[in-house]
Amino acid sequence: MDWAALTRMPAKRIAYRRETYFREGARDIARFLGDRTADIVRRHALLLVKPDGIAAGKVRPVLGWLGEQGFAVQTVQRPDLDGLRWREMWRYQLTSATVDRLALNDLIYRGSALLLLVRDEQPGPMPATMRLAALKGSADPLKQQPGTLRALLHQHNRNFSYVHVADEPADLIREIGLLLDPTQRREALNALVSGAPAGLPLLEEALEAAPAPRTFDADEAADAVADALKRAEHGGRALELLERLRFGELVPWIEVAEAVAESGAEVDRWDLAAAGAGLIECDEPGEAKLIANPDPVHWAKPRARRPL
Repeated sequence: MDWAALTRMPAKRIAYRRETYFREGARDIARFLGDRTADIVRRHALLLVKPDGIAAGKVRPVLGWLGEQGFAVQTVQRPDLDGLRWREMWRYQLTSATVDRLALNDLIYRGSALLLLVRDEQPGPMPATMRLAALKGSADPLKQQPGTLRALLHQHNRNFSYVHVADEPADLIREIGLLLDPTQRREALNALVSGAPAGLPLLEEALEAAPAPRTFDADEAADAVADALKRAEHGGRALELLERLRFGELVPWIEVAEAVAESGAEVDRWDLAAAGAGLIECDEPGEAKLIANPDPVHWAKPRARRPL
């Protein structure tokens, strides 16, 4: 394997070269895939249905869309997300995020996710990761194109993006190292080598256990949070902060979330997240992501080999 086959972004090459998750993922991939590593990595992609996607009932439409686009599910795992793991997952993109967005993510990215490694049955000049990323669509609802996955899923708010995909082969390697423990990595990579789908019972369990889909309507959620705070003995301060924020005052969302937690009110986590998603500023003005999304044009031209 060489860097030109993994990424066309110099900043990513620099960041990943000595990163622990990438190095551990690369070691296991080389160990289990052997001399087929380059072909298998190029032919496969990673899609993660986030906890909000599961709560919104998006697993079944994701599977249908993947089949329509020529991707076959090869292996399934159920990694758990927590505050440390999601911060590590998107550490190079969160450099532009506000603290309020981080507090909101602590509500959204908590619990079990659904990880799918998929094989591209319609391979072309781009790696499978890049083709899937181009078809996924923007996290910004205003920029989504018809036919993209996020448009199909009716994503209405940037903070509830439902799915994530590895952008390039380098990201596939890193995310296998980050999201899967050694046992899960071995199971997943053996399935890629054998070509026999693995972990499908986990997929069936996710479909059968799907809760009533959430809509994440911001106004309805804020009303539900306010009602819960009114019933709580110590909900007054949190209710005041929430109402001030809803009426346009510059109240930090993280202070609202902390006050809700301190109130002892029985507030539904998804209601609190949906209320916050409609009220926060996502990015710090003038700040940029350390690593942005790759441009498919970067893969149009051959590049010189850069050994790992």
